[in-house]
Amino acid sequence: MIIRMYFMKFFIRQYTKVFAVWALAALMFNQVAAQSFFRTGADGYVSAEALPGILLAGGASDNNDAMRWFLERAGGGDIVVIRASGSGTYNNYLYSSLGVPVNSVTTIVIPDRAAANSQEVYEVMKEAEAVFIAGGNQWNYINHWKNTLVHDALNYLIHEKQVPIGGTSAGLAVLGEVVYSAQNNTVWSSEALGNPYHFRVTLEREFLGIPFLEHVVTDSHYNRAESDGMTREGRHVAFMARMVSDWDMPARGIGINEFTAVGVDEVGLARVFGSPDHDDYAYFIDSRGNVPEVCADGEPLTWDHDGEALLVYQVPGNREGSHTFDLAGWETGHGGTWSHWYVREGVLYFGPTAGTREVAFRVLHGINEAPIDGALVSLEGSGENTTDSEGLAVFSDIEPGETLYYQVSRQGFLGETGELTIGDENISHTVFLYPGDATSSGTAPGEEISIRVGPNPASGRFYLETGPGMDILQVRLIDALGSQVLWQKPGALAPGRNWYDVSDLSPGFYMVVAITSSARYSLPLLLVQ
Repeated sequence: MIIRMYFMKFFIRQYTKVFAVWALAALMFNQVAAQSFFRTGADGYVSAEALPGILLAGGASDNNDAMRWFLERAGGGDIVVIRASGSGTYNNYLYSSLGVPVNSVTTIVIPDRAAANSQEVYEVMKEAEAVFIAGGNQWNYINHWKNTLVHDALNYLIHEKQVPIGGTSAGLAVLGEVVYSAQNNTVWSSEALGNPYHFRVTLEREFLGIPFLEHVVTDSHYNRAESDGMTREGRHVAFMARMVSDWDMPARGIGINEFTAVGVDEVGLARVFGSPDHDDYAYFIDSRGNVPEVCADGEPLTWDHDGEALLVYQVPGNREGSHTFDLAGWETGHGGTWSHWYVREGVLYFGPTAGTREVAFRVLHGINEAPIDGALVSLEGSGENTTDSEGLAVFSDIEPGETLYYQVSRQGFLGETGELTIGDENISHTVFLYPGDATSSGTAPGEEISIRVGPNPASGRFYLETGPGMDILQVRLIDALGSQVLWQKPGALAPGRNWYDVSDLSPGFYMVVAITSSARYSLPLLLVQ
Protein backbone atom coordinates (compact mmCIF):
# COMPACT_ATOMS: atom_id res chain seq x y z
CA MET A 1 0.00 0.00 0.00
CA ILE A 2 2.81 2.39 0.92
CA ILE A 3 4.60 1.62 -2.33
CA ARG A 4 1.36 2.14 -4.34
CA MET A 5 0.73 5.54 -2.68
CA TYR A 6 4.32 6.57 -3.37
CA PHE A 7 3.95 5.86 -7.08
CA MET A 8 0.60 7.67 -7.21
CA LYS A 9 2.14 10.80 -5.65
CA PHE A 10 5.08 10.57 -8.06
CA PHE A 11 2.72 10.24 -11.01
CA ILE A 12 0.67 13.25 -9.87
CA ARG A 13 3.77 15.39 -9.48
CA GLN A 14 5.07 14.47 -12.93
CA TYR A 15 1.64 15.01 -14.52
CA THR A 16 1.40 18.42 -12.89
CA LYS A 17 4.79 19.40 -14.30
CA VAL A 18 3.83 18.25 -17.81
CA PHE A 19 0.52 20.09 -17.62
CA ALA A 20 2.27 23.25 -16.44
CA VAL A 21 4.75 23.06 -19.31
CA TRP A 22 1.91 22.45 -21.79
CA ALA A 23 -0.10 25.37 -20.39
CA LEU A 24 2.91 27.68 -20.58
CA ALA A 25 3.59 26.62 -24.16
CA ALA A 26 -0.07 27.23 -25.06
CA LEU A 27 0.07 30.65 -23.47
CA MET A 28 3.26 31.50 -25.37
CA PHE A 29 1.70 30.25 -28.62
CA ASN A 30 -1.35 32.45 -28.10
CA GLN A 31 0.83 35.45 -27.42
CA VAL A 32 2.81 34.86 -30.63
CA ALA A 33 -0.32 34.33 -32.71
CA ALA A 34 -2.07 37.41 -31.35
CA GLN A 35 -1.54 40.86 -32.79
CA SER A 36 1.38 42.94 -31.52
CA PHE A 37 1.56 46.72 -31.20
CA PHE A 38 4.75 48.79 -31.40
CA ARG A 39 4.20 52.50 -30.80
CA THR A 40 6.57 55.48 -31.06
CA GLY A 41 5.62 59.07 -30.31
CA ALA A 42 2.73 60.68 -28.46
CA ASP A 43 0.34 58.53 -26.43
CA GLY A 44 -2.86 60.08 -27.76
CA TYR A 45 -4.13 60.72 -31.25
CA VAL A 46 -4.51 64.04 -33.05
CA SER A 47 -7.02 65.24 -35.58
CA ALA A 48 -5.04 66.17 -38.70
CA GLU A 49 -6.01 67.03 -42.26
CA ALA A 50 -4.57 64.35 -44.55
CA LEU A 51 -4.30 64.42 -48.33
CA PRO A 52 -5.14 61.26 -50.27
CA GLY A 53 -2.32 59.62 -52.15
CA ILE A 54 -0.59 56.35 -52.99
CA LEU A 55 3.01 55.34 -52.42
CA LEU A 56 4.25 52.44 -54.55
CA ALA A 57 7.72 51.33 -53.41
CA GLY A 58 10.04 48.98 -55.31
CA GLY A 59 10.90 46.65 -52.44
CA ALA A 60 14.56 47.26 -51.59
CA SER A 61 15.77 50.00 -49.22
CA ASP A 62 13.11 52.66 -48.76
CA ASN A 63 13.50 55.79 -50.85
CA ASN A 64 13.81 58.66 -48.36
CA ASP A 65 12.50 61.34 -50.72
CA ALA A 66 9.41 59.31 -51.55
CA MET A 67 8.80 58.51 -47.88
CA ARG A 68 8.99 62.22 -47.00
CA TRP A 69 6.42 62.93 -49.70
CA PHE A 70 4.21 60.24 -48.16
CA LEU A 71 4.56 61.54 -44.59
CA GLU A 72 3.90 65.14 -45.61
CA ARG A 73 0.50 64.08 -46.91
CA ALA A 74 -0.38 62.82 -43.40
CA GLY A 75 -0.47 66.43 -42.16
CA GLY A 76 1.42 65.73 -38.94
CA GLY A 77 -1.03 63.05 -37.87
CA ASP A 78 -0.68 59.41 -36.83
CA ILE A 79 0.98 56.78 -39.02
CA VAL A 80 0.06 53.09 -38.92
CA VAL A 81 2.24 50.36 -40.40
CA ILE A 82 0.67 46.91 -40.80
CA ARG A 83 2.42 43.63 -41.52
CA ALA A 84 1.94 39.89 -40.97
CA SER A 85 5.31 39.25 -39.34
CA GLY A 86 8.28 41.16 -37.99
CA SER A 87 8.36 44.02 -35.52
CA GLY A 88 8.39 47.80 -35.28
CA THR A 89 11.48 48.45 -37.39
CA TYR A 90 9.72 51.22 -39.34
CA ASN A 91 8.84 53.25 -36.24
CA ASN A 92 11.97 55.29 -35.62
CA TYR A 93 12.64 55.68 -39.33
CA LEU A 94 9.23 57.24 -39.98
CA TYR A 95 8.97 59.11 -36.70
CA SER A 96 12.35 60.85 -36.48
CA SER A 97 14.78 59.94 -39.28
CA LEU A 98 13.15 61.74 -42.21
CA GLY A 99 12.61 65.18 -40.67
CA VAL A 100 8.84 65.25 -41.26
CA PRO A 101 6.91 65.84 -37.99
CA VAL A 102 4.21 63.27 -37.22
CA ASN A 103 2.29 62.66 -33.98
CA SER A 104 3.02 58.94 -33.73
CA VAL A 105 3.96 55.78 -35.60
CA THR A 106 2.32 52.49 -34.65
CA THR A 107 3.30 49.17 -36.20
CA ILE A 108 0.72 46.38 -35.86
CA VAL A 109 1.78 42.80 -36.57
CA ILE A 110 -1.33 40.90 -37.73
CA PRO A 111 -0.33 37.25 -38.28
CA ASP A 112 -3.69 35.49 -38.74
CA ARG A 113 -7.41 35.98 -39.28
CA ALA A 114 -8.13 36.05 -35.55
CA ALA A 115 -5.79 39.00 -35.11
CA ALA A 116 -7.22 40.60 -38.26
CA ASN A 117 -10.67 40.52 -36.64
CA SER A 118 -9.47 42.19 -33.45
CA GLN A 119 -11.57 45.18 -32.50
CA GLU A 120 -8.48 46.80 -30.98
CA VAL A 121 -6.61 46.55 -34.29
CA TYR A 122 -9.62 48.04 -36.08
CA GLU A 123 -9.87 51.00 -33.69
CA VAL A 124 -6.15 51.83 -33.88
CA MET A 125 -6.14 51.64 -37.68
CA LYS A 126 -9.11 54.00 -37.96
CA GLU A 127 -7.14 56.71 -36.14
CA ALA A 128 -4.45 56.79 -38.85
CA GLU A 129 -3.76 59.73 -41.16
CA ALA A 130 -1.58 57.42 -43.28
CA VAL A 131 -1.27 53.64 -43.53
CA PHE A 132 1.71 51.74 -44.92
CA ILE A 133 1.83 48.00 -45.70
CA ALA A 134 5.30 46.56 -45.13
CA GLY A 135 6.97 43.81 -47.15
CA GLY A 136 6.56 40.14 -46.45
CA ASN A 137 4.35 37.55 -48.13
CA GLN A 138 1.33 38.93 -49.95
CA TRP A 139 -0.51 35.62 -49.65
CA ASN A 140 -0.58 36.17 -45.88
CA TYR A 141 -2.14 39.56 -46.47
CA ILE A 142 -4.83 38.21 -48.78
CA ASN A 143 -5.43 34.98 -46.87
CA HIS A 144 -5.42 36.52 -43.38
CA TRP A 145 -6.84 40.00 -43.95
CA LYS A 146 -9.43 39.80 -46.74
CA ASN A 147 -13.02 40.14 -45.46
CA THR A 148 -11.93 40.92 -41.90
CA LEU A 149 -11.98 44.03 -39.70
CA VAL A 150 -8.53 44.92 -41.07
CA HIS A 151 -10.05 44.87 -44.55
CA ASP A 152 -12.91 47.08 -43.31
CA ALA A 153 -10.45 49.51 -41.73
CA LEU A 154 -8.43 49.78 -44.94
CA ASN A 155 -11.55 50.49 -46.96
CA TYR A 156 -12.62 53.12 -44.44
CA LEU A 157 -9.24 54.85 -44.58
CA ILE A 158 -9.10 54.78 -48.39
CA HIS A 159 -12.67 55.70 -49.30
CA GLU A 160 -14.10 57.65 -46.35
CA LYS A 161 -11.24 59.23 -44.44
CA GLN A 162 -9.20 59.39 -47.67
CA VAL A 163 -5.73 59.16 -46.18
CA PRO A 164 -2.58 58.22 -48.11
CA ILE A 165 -1.85 54.51 -48.41
CA GLY A 166 1.44 52.93 -49.38
CA GLY A 167 3.22 49.63 -49.65
CA THR A 168 6.54 48.06 -50.51
CA SER A 169 7.24 44.66 -52.08
CA ALA A 170 4.38 42.43 -50.86
CA GLY A 171 2.69 45.56 -49.54
CA LEU A 172 2.84 47.03 -53.03
CA ALA A 173 1.53 43.83 -54.60
CA VAL A 174 -1.84 44.10 -52.83
CA LEU A 175 -2.62 47.71 -53.81
CA GLY A 176 -3.84 47.17 -57.38
CA GLU A 177 -7.33 46.04 -58.33
CA VAL A 178 -5.77 42.73 -59.38
CA VAL A 179 -3.24 41.14 -57.02
CA TYR A 180 -0.58 38.58 -57.79
CA SER A 181 -1.14 36.63 -54.58
CA ALA A 182 1.88 34.24 -54.70
CA GLN A 183 -0.34 31.60 -53.09
CA ASN A 184 1.92 28.84 -54.43
CA ASN A 185 5.18 30.72 -53.99
CA THR A 186 6.79 33.08 -56.47
CA VAL A 187 6.69 32.48 -60.23
CA TRP A 188 9.53 33.19 -62.65
CA SER A 189 9.11 35.08 -65.90
CA SER A 190 10.10 32.05 -67.98
CA GLU A 191 7.40 29.96 -66.26
CA ALA A 192 4.66 32.58 -66.65
CA LEU A 193 5.50 33.36 -70.29
CA GLY A 194 5.84 29.68 -71.12
CA ASN A 195 2.43 28.98 -69.60
CA PRO A 196 0.29 31.88 -68.32
CA TYR A 197 -1.76 29.28 -66.38
CA HIS A 198 1.24 27.88 -64.55
CA PHE A 199 0.13 26.76 -61.09
CA ARG A 200 2.16 29.55 -59.48
CA VAL A 201 0.38 32.27 -61.47
CA THR A 202 -2.32 33.00 -58.87
CA LEU A 203 -4.37 36.18 -59.17
CA GLU A 204 -6.93 37.73 -56.80
CA ARG A 205 -9.50 40.49 -57.18
CA GLU A 206 -11.70 42.62 -54.92
CA PHE A 207 -9.26 43.30 -52.11
CA LEU A 208 -8.75 47.07 -52.31
CA GLY A 209 -10.38 49.47 -54.75
CA ILE A 210 -7.91 52.34 -54.66
CA PRO A 211 -8.66 55.26 -57.00
CA PHE A 212 -6.34 55.42 -60.03
CA LEU A 213 -5.36 51.76 -59.61
CA GLU A 214 -8.45 50.36 -61.33
CA HIS A 215 -7.63 47.54 -63.80
CA VAL A 216 -4.03 47.66 -62.54
CA VAL A 217 -1.73 44.86 -61.37
CA THR A 218 1.52 45.98 -59.75
CA ASP A 219 4.91 44.30 -59.45
CA SER A 220 8.05 45.27 -57.53
CA HIS A 221 11.74 44.24 -57.53
CA TYR A 222 11.36 44.77 -61.26
CA ASN A 223 15.01 44.74 -62.22
CA ARG A 224 16.09 41.88 -59.95
CA ALA A 225 17.10 38.77 -61.85
CA GLU A 226 15.32 35.62 -60.70
CA SER A 227 16.66 32.07 -60.64
CA ASP A 228 15.83 31.72 -64.33
CA GLY A 229 18.13 34.64 -65.13
CA MET A 230 15.19 36.85 -66.11
CA THR A 231 13.79 39.99 -64.55
CA ARG A 232 10.11 40.42 -63.69
CA GLU A 233 8.78 42.16 -66.81
CA GLY A 234 7.85 38.83 -68.38
CA ARG A 235 5.73 37.51 -65.53
CA HIS A 236 4.07 40.93 -65.14
CA VAL A 237 2.98 40.84 -68.78
CA ALA A 238 1.65 37.30 -68.25
CA PHE A 239 -0.45 38.55 -65.31
CA MET A 240 -1.93 41.22 -67.59
CA ALA A 241 -2.65 38.65 -70.30
CA ARG A 242 -4.63 36.61 -67.77
CA MET A 243 -6.58 39.73 -66.75
CA VAL A 244 -7.64 40.26 -70.36
CA SER A 245 -8.38 36.60 -71.10
CA ASP A 246 -10.08 35.65 -67.82
CA TRP A 247 -11.94 38.83 -66.89
CA ASP A 248 -12.11 40.82 -70.13
CA MET A 249 -10.35 43.70 -68.37
CA PRO A 250 -8.53 46.59 -70.07
CA ALA A 251 -5.39 45.45 -68.28
CA ARG A 252 -2.75 47.86 -67.06
CA GLY A 253 0.42 47.35 -65.07
CA ILE A 254 2.79 49.41 -62.95
CA GLY A 255 6.25 47.89 -62.53
CA ILE A 256 8.86 49.43 -60.25
CA ASN A 257 12.60 48.84 -59.95
CA GLU A 258 13.91 47.91 -56.52
CA PHE A 259 15.15 51.27 -55.26
CA THR A 260 12.49 53.29 -57.07
CA ALA A 261 9.21 54.62 -55.65
CA VAL A 262 6.14 56.24 -57.19
CA GLY A 263 3.98 58.78 -55.38
CA VAL A 264 0.48 59.34 -56.76
CA ASP A 265 -1.34 62.49 -55.67
CA GLU A 266 -5.06 63.24 -55.35
CA VAL A 267 -5.50 63.98 -59.08
CA GLY A 268 -3.67 60.87 -60.27
CA LEU A 269 -0.30 62.43 -61.13
CA ALA A 270 2.40 59.81 -60.51
CA ARG A 271 5.84 61.16 -59.54
CA VAL A 272 8.84 58.82 -59.89
CA PHE A 273 11.47 59.07 -57.15
CA GLY A 274 14.92 57.57 -57.57
CA SER A 275 18.61 57.96 -56.97
CA PRO A 276 21.47 58.41 -59.44
CA ASP A 277 23.23 55.62 -57.54
CA HIS A 278 20.76 53.02 -58.85
CA ASP A 279 19.01 51.98 -62.04
CA ASP A 280 15.75 53.66 -61.03
CA TYR A 281 12.79 53.37 -63.40
CA ALA A 282 9.05 52.91 -63.20
CA TYR A 283 7.06 51.32 -66.04
CA PHE A 284 3.45 52.14 -66.89
CA ILE A 285 2.09 49.41 -69.17
CA ASP A 286 -1.20 49.65 -71.05
CA SER A 287 -2.81 46.87 -73.12
CA ARG A 288 -5.13 49.42 -74.81
CA GLY A 289 -7.75 46.74 -75.30
CA ASN A 290 -5.47 44.40 -77.24
CA VAL A 291 -6.32 40.73 -76.65
CA PRO A 292 -3.57 38.07 -76.57
CA GLU A 293 -3.50 35.91 -79.68
CA VAL A 294 -2.62 32.83 -77.58
CA CYS A 295 -3.28 32.69 -73.83
CA ALA A 296 -4.12 29.10 -72.95
CA ASP A 297 -3.19 26.55 -70.30
CA GLY A 298 -0.02 24.70 -71.24
CA GLU A 299 0.86 26.92 -74.21
CA PRO A 300 3.44 29.72 -74.53
CA LEU A 301 1.94 33.19 -74.47
CA THR A 302 1.69 35.15 -77.71
CA TRP A 303 0.60 38.77 -77.43
CA ASP A 304 1.96 40.40 -80.54
CA HIS A 305 -0.33 42.69 -82.56
CA ASP A 306 2.47 43.39 -85.04
CA GLY A 307 4.89 44.32 -82.27
CA GLU A 308 2.53 46.82 -80.64
CA ALA A 309 0.56 44.74 -78.12
CA LEU A 310 1.51 46.86 -75.10
CA LEU A 311 2.22 50.57 -74.92
CA VAL A 312 4.81 51.30 -72.22
CA TYR A 313 5.96 54.58 -70.70
CA GLN A 314 9.34 54.18 -68.98
CA VAL A 315 10.09 56.94 -66.49
CA PRO A 316 13.48 57.51 -64.81
CA GLY A 317 13.34 58.45 -61.14
CA ASN A 318 15.14 61.35 -59.50
CA ARG A 319 15.32 62.83 -56.02
CA GLU A 320 12.76 65.52 -56.77
CA GLY A 321 10.23 63.19 -58.36
CA SER A 322 9.96 65.64 -61.24
CA HIS A 323 9.38 63.00 -63.93
CA THR A 324 5.72 62.09 -64.05
CA PHE A 325 2.93 60.04 -65.60
CA ASP A 326 -0.79 60.83 -65.55
CA LEU A 327 -2.78 57.89 -64.16
CA ALA A 328 -6.04 59.77 -64.67
CA GLY A 329 -5.82 59.35 -68.44
CA TRP A 330 -2.89 56.98 -69.09
CA GLU A 331 -1.90 59.09 -72.10
CA THR A 332 0.60 61.74 -71.04
CA GLY A 333 3.89 61.83 -69.19
CA HIS A 334 6.96 63.98 -68.65
CA GLY A 335 10.60 62.95 -68.67
CA GLY A 336 10.09 59.39 -69.92
CA THR A 337 10.03 57.48 -73.21
CA TRP A 338 7.30 55.51 -74.97
CA SER A 339 7.89 52.07 -76.41
CA HIS A 340 6.05 48.89 -77.35
CA TRP A 341 6.41 45.48 -75.71
CA TYR A 342 5.13 42.26 -77.27
CA VAL A 343 5.34 38.50 -76.75
CA ARG A 344 5.88 35.84 -79.40
CA GLU A 345 5.71 32.19 -78.38
CA GLY A 346 6.72 32.84 -74.79
CA VAL A 347 9.47 35.39 -75.50
CA LEU A 348 9.06 39.02 -74.44
CA TYR A 349 10.43 41.63 -76.84
CA PHE A 350 11.04 45.33 -76.24
CA GLY A 351 10.26 47.32 -79.38
CA PRO A 352 11.52 50.73 -80.56
CA THR A 353 10.37 53.94 -78.98
CA ALA A 354 6.69 54.48 -79.77
CA GLY A 355 6.03 57.26 -82.25
CA THR A 356 9.35 56.71 -84.01
CA ARG A 357 10.12 54.80 -87.17
CA GLU A 358 12.47 52.02 -88.24
CA VAL A 359 14.59 52.34 -91.37
CA ALA A 360 15.92 49.07 -92.79
CA PHE A 361 18.53 49.13 -95.56
CA ARG A 362 18.96 46.06 -97.73
CA VAL A 363 22.20 46.23 -99.72
CA LEU A 364 22.44 44.00 -102.80
CA HIS A 365 24.95 43.34 -105.57
CA GLY A 366 23.93 45.42 -108.58
CA ILE A 367 24.47 42.63 -111.08
CA ASN A 368 23.38 39.36 -109.42
CA GLU A 369 21.36 40.90 -106.57
CA ALA A 370 23.15 38.82 -103.94
CA PRO A 371 23.18 40.27 -100.39
CA ILE A 372 26.35 42.22 -99.58
CA ASP A 373 27.72 41.44 -96.13
CA GLY A 374 29.82 44.07 -94.36
CA ALA A 375 28.65 47.15 -96.25
CA LEU A 376 28.90 50.34 -94.20
CA VAL A 377 25.64 52.28 -94.02
CA SER A 378 25.50 55.75 -92.44
CA LEU A 379 22.24 57.58 -91.80
CA GLU A 380 22.21 61.24 -90.85
CA GLY A 381 21.66 61.66 -87.11
CA SER A 382 21.81 57.91 -86.41
CA GLY A 383 25.44 57.00 -86.92
CA GLU A 384 26.69 54.01 -88.86
CA ASN A 385 25.66 50.37 -89.16
CA THR A 386 27.11 47.36 -90.97
CA THR A 387 25.04 44.97 -93.04
CA ASP A 388 24.69 41.35 -91.94
CA SER A 389 24.82 38.19 -94.04
CA GLU A 390 21.37 39.02 -95.41
CA GLY A 391 22.53 42.45 -96.49
CA LEU A 392 20.45 44.15 -93.79
CA ALA A 393 21.32 47.17 -91.63
CA VAL A 394 18.52 48.53 -89.41
CA PHE A 395 18.20 51.92 -87.71
CA SER A 396 15.59 52.38 -84.97
CA ASP A 397 14.00 55.29 -83.10
CA ILE A 398 13.95 57.60 -86.12
CA GLU A 399 11.74 60.65 -85.68
CA PRO A 400 9.15 61.10 -88.48
CA GLY A 401 8.85 64.25 -90.56
CA GLU A 402 12.52 64.61 -91.50
CA THR A 403 14.51 64.12 -94.69
CA LEU A 404 17.76 62.33 -93.91
CA TYR A 405 20.84 61.70 -96.04
CA TYR A 406 22.43 58.29 -96.23
CA GLN A 407 25.61 56.79 -97.61
CA VAL A 408 26.41 53.15 -98.42
CA SER A 409 29.94 51.92 -99.17
CA ARG A 410 31.84 48.66 -99.46
CA GLN A 411 35.40 47.98 -100.52
CA GLY A 412 35.48 46.92 -104.15
CA PHE A 413 32.17 48.65 -104.97
CA LEU A 414 31.11 52.10 -106.05
CA GLY A 415 29.37 53.88 -103.18
CA GLU A 416 25.86 55.26 -103.17
CA THR A 417 24.32 58.25 -101.44
CA GLY A 418 20.77 59.50 -101.31
CA GLU A 419 18.06 60.82 -99.07
CA LEU A 420 14.97 59.39 -97.40
CA THR A 421 11.91 61.24 -96.11
CA ILE A 422 10.65 59.66 -92.89
CA GLY A 423 6.87 59.46 -92.92
CA ASP A 424 4.15 57.62 -91.00
CA GLU A 425 5.41 54.11 -91.77
CA ASN A 426 8.60 52.15 -91.26
CA ILE A 427 10.89 52.21 -94.29
CA SER A 428 12.55 49.33 -96.08
CA HIS A 429 15.00 50.70 -98.64
CA THR A 430 17.01 48.61 -101.10
CA VAL A 431 20.42 49.83 -102.31
CA PHE A 432 22.31 48.27 -105.24
CA LEU A 433 26.09 48.56 -105.26
CA TYR A 434 28.06 48.00 -108.46
CA PRO A 435 31.63 46.67 -108.64
CA GLY A 436 34.36 49.25 -109.20
CA ASP A 437 37.18 51.04 -107.38
CA ALA A 438 37.18 54.77 -106.84
CA THR A 439 40.27 56.64 -107.98
CA SER A 440 42.45 58.10 -105.26
CA SER A 441 43.31 61.18 -107.28
CA GLY A 442 43.58 62.44 -110.84
CA THR A 443 40.88 62.38 -113.46
CA ALA A 444 37.61 60.63 -112.72
CA PRO A 445 36.40 57.95 -115.12
CA GLY A 446 34.01 59.47 -117.65
CA GLU A 447 34.59 62.99 -116.35
CA GLU A 448 36.74 65.73 -117.86
CA ILE A 449 38.00 67.51 -114.75
CA SER A 450 40.51 66.36 -112.17
CA ILE A 451 39.94 66.59 -108.42
CA ARG A 452 42.66 67.46 -105.96
CA VAL A 453 43.40 68.82 -102.52
CA GLY A 454 45.96 71.44 -101.60
CA PRO A 455 48.15 72.64 -100.31
CA ASN A 456 49.59 69.30 -99.27
CA PRO A 457 51.03 69.36 -96.63
CA ALA A 458 48.50 71.85 -95.28
CA SER A 459 48.47 73.97 -92.15
CA GLY A 460 45.24 75.28 -90.63
CA ARG A 461 43.19 74.86 -93.77
CA PHE A 462 43.05 73.06 -97.11
CA TYR A 463 41.01 73.22 -100.28
CA LEU A 464 39.23 70.69 -102.46
CA GLU A 465 39.29 71.77 -106.09
CA THR A 466 36.79 70.62 -108.71
CA GLY A 467 35.37 72.02 -111.90
CA PRO A 468 31.98 72.39 -113.60
CA GLY A 469 32.17 68.84 -114.84
CA MET A 470 32.34 67.38 -111.35
CA ASP A 471 29.14 66.59 -109.44
CA ILE A 472 30.38 66.28 -105.84
CA LEU A 473 27.61 65.06 -103.57
CA GLN A 474 29.48 64.72 -100.29
CA VAL A 475 32.84 65.41 -98.67
CA ARG A 476 34.21 63.64 -95.61
CA LEU A 477 37.50 63.94 -93.71
CA ILE A 478 38.73 60.76 -92.00
CA ASP A 479 41.59 60.65 -89.49
CA ALA A 480 44.24 57.94 -89.19
CA LEU A 481 42.07 55.94 -86.77
CA GLY A 482 39.18 55.82 -89.21
CA SER A 483 37.02 58.37 -87.37
CA GLN A 484 35.06 60.94 -89.34
CA VAL A 485 36.05 64.46 -88.27
CA LEU A 486 34.31 66.47 -91.00
CA TRP A 487 31.23 65.85 -93.11
CA GLN A 488 29.76 68.23 -95.70
CA LYS A 489 26.19 67.36 -96.60
CA PRO A 490 25.20 66.70 -100.22
CA GLY A 491 24.41 69.75 -102.30
CA ALA A 492 26.56 72.04 -100.15
CA LEU A 493 29.68 72.00 -102.39
CA ALA A 494 29.96 74.60 -105.14
CA PRO A 495 32.16 73.92 -108.21
CA GLY A 496 35.72 75.27 -108.07
CA ARG A 497 37.98 75.64 -105.06
CA ASN A 498 36.31 75.11 -101.65
CA TRP A 499 38.32 75.85 -98.51
CA TYR A 500 37.98 74.00 -95.20
CA ASP A 501 39.12 75.23 -91.81
CA VAL A 502 40.92 72.45 -89.92
CA SER A 503 42.87 74.60 -87.47
CA ASP A 504 41.33 72.70 -84.54
CA LEU A 505 42.62 69.33 -85.77
CA SER A 506 45.86 67.72 -84.65
CA PRO A 507 48.75 67.33 -87.11
CA GLY A 508 48.81 63.99 -88.84
CA PHE A 509 47.66 61.94 -91.79
CA TYR A 510 44.06 62.31 -92.99
CA MET A 511 41.99 61.08 -95.92
CA VAL A 512 39.71 63.44 -97.87
CA VAL A 513 36.79 61.43 -99.26
CA ALA A 514 34.78 63.00 -102.10
CA ILE A 515 31.72 61.23 -103.48
CA THR A 516 30.05 61.75 -106.85
CA SER A 517 27.05 60.00 -108.32
CA SER A 518 29.31 57.38 -109.86
CA ALA A 519 32.47 57.20 -107.78
CA ARG A 520 34.16 57.67 -104.42
CA TYR A 521 37.54 59.42 -104.26
CA SER A 522 40.04 59.04 -101.42
CA LEU A 523 42.68 61.77 -101.43
CA PRO A 524 45.51 61.74 -98.85
CA LEU A 525 46.20 64.90 -96.86
CA LEU A 526 48.99 65.69 -94.41
CA LEU A 527 48.31 68.34 -91.77
CA VAL A 528 51.29 70.06 -90.16
CA GLN A 529 51.60 72.82 -87.62
